[in-house]
Amino acid sequence: MDLSRLKFELYDFLGLILPGLFAICEGWTLVRGWHAFVVGITQISGTGLTLLLVLAFAVGNIIQELGDVTLKAIKGDRYFRGARDRFWLTSDAEIVRNSISKQVGHQITSVDAAFDFCLTKLKDRFAKRDIFLATSDLCRSFVILSALAVIPAVRVAFYDLHPLATSVIAVVTFAAVLITVCLLMWRRMVRFRDLSETTVFRVYLAAASESQNPPERHS
Repeated sequence: MDLSRLKFELYDFLGLILPGLFAICEGWTLVRGWHAFVVGITQISGTGLTLLLVLAFAVGNIIQELGDVTLKAIKGDRYFRGARDRFWLTSDAEIVRNSISKQVGHQITSVDAAFDFCLTKLKDRFAKRDIFLATSDLCRSFVILSALAVIPAVRVAFYDLHPLATSVIAVVTFAAVLITVCLLMWRRMVRFRDLSETTVFRVYLAAASESQNPPERHS
């Protein structure tokens, strides 16, 4: 297989392939152990790497769906839309509603409908949203992967390391690292998810203002 023929978007790489690769590495370590994993990953061929990326793409979809289902079950169905809900209660939201009503001829009461309208109107004016969304979903996958990594971490600590005192120290260290990563990724997930939501409304207002008051052309 020729890897150059495979076309990946930014979200495919950040949101799916990277999480898939980490999940495969965790599973590989769990099944074969740390030393076998290191030997295997350093000896992988070009064809093997291509197949690994394709497999990572598939596994990444599973990880993202697992993250979505898990966090919604814990935090509620509208957790990932919380930023737009909070924005809808601010004074700036009234400006957005008035602007939309002038264009469609009636009031918009649903924040989701308003969000979709603004996003449609922006088209390619807010290209960074793809980066924000991909980063947020990447961090969400790391939250899930940090939790799942506990199992291979225990395997490495008690099967690959000796004596018992070293294993205990390793487990405590692994736990501290994984908890830290989980908390940091959670914060980053929330921040970039908020940016991908509320910024849509603000960029829409800027675009609407620009269309109503086009810059003067000097002859």
